[in-house]
Amino acid sequence: MKRKRINKIVEINAPLEIVWRVFTDPQVTRQMGGEYQTDWNVGSSIGWKGLDGTVYTHGKILEIETNQLIKHKLFDINDHNELLSVITYKFNSNGIHTILTGEEELNYEMTDHQFKEASDSWNTALNAVKETAENLIK
Repeated sequence: MKRKRINKIVEINAPLEIVWRVFTDPQVTRQMGGEYQTDWNVGSSIGWKGLDGTVYTHGKILEIETNQLIKHKLFDINDHNELLSVITYKFNSNGIHTILTGEEELNYEMTDHQFKEASDSWNTALNAVKETAENLIK
């Protein structure tokens, strides 16, 4: 087995600034079941906290460019020194639509079944972003 990379793209029928808010505005993000715990600065920690108060992920912001890019490390939730992956979101506008690209560079080996599950989870997450953003402009 080798390390793998997950790449996903979704076209969202909403302006770039709205899609950015889905990530960065806690009141909007909560519509997807939680919120990012971060101050959105390079070097800061970032984690996903569910509405039930459970922290599901922990990482560190590597790069951020407003309305363009979010890149962060993702660590094992129980061992903050064990790097699991590097996640990058790229935001591009093609006029009134936004093209959101998600990429995860995995830092560990996984079976084909585990890779499929991880890939399917990306589909679910990006579709939640799409739905949330599109509902904001209705």
